[in-house]
Amino acid sequence: MGLWKTKRFVLCFCALPCIAAFAAGQDIPADKILHYGEVILSLDAASCPRHEIAIDNDTLAAAFRIAMTYYPELCGRKIQVQYGCIKTSMAAQPRMGSVFRKRDKRTYRVLINRNLQKAQARLVYAAPFDARVGVMGHELAHILDYSSKSGWQMVWTGIRYLGKKYRRTMERQTDSVAITRGFGWQLYHYAYFVIHEAVIDDAYRRYKLDMYLKPEEILEIVRSQTGK
Repeated sequence: MGLWKTKRFVLCFCALPCIAAFAAGQDIPADKILHYGEVILSLDAASCPRHEIAIDNDTLAAAFRIAMTYYPELCGRKIQVQYGCIKTSMAAQPRMGSVFRKRDKRTYRVLINRNLQKAQARLVYAAPFDARVGVMGHELAHILDYSSKSGWQMVWTGIRYLGKKYRRTMERQTDSVAITRGFGWQLYHYAYFVIHEAVIDDAYRRYKLDMYLKPEEILEIVRSQTGK
């Protein structure tokens, strides 16, 4: 990593408290901001023994466990949280070897990119804690969808996902599911951070704007649901 990249990376992490304070003023109610040090985890490892967390980042592990409380039907599914070689910051997918098993025998993965030389990988590490919960909620919404499908339906989904139009539809629908599950403010916080605050290249920012719900779209849905 070059000297400038190193300085930028350090500056990004040092600025986290300021970023969280700034984002808190962007239409997010104060009582909706989650802080890692203040959150009581209501789902520990013993509650869902089939989950395997193989990452060394405590805040991401905590974000996963908190997000899981919104999907109680996934508690009996085998979900592995691990690092992976992916192009984006996070992804959710079934393990290929388990696609055609019975639904309660499958294994799913939440993959986290830890190649910090890539700007898109740094997103989830630099984001405020409640924004991390929001993106975990999005990934678990994918797993919820996979768990309702047959093996052949998942294969067909994977093939269609290669097309930009279907991918956009699927990702925006997944955002909507996460919002309905209660991740509205957290997902808004993440989307706002990515679009307005994160240190990423313009091409990836345009990709996020095109493929996922925009912050103002999320805010509109949240306010329509809450009346606020």
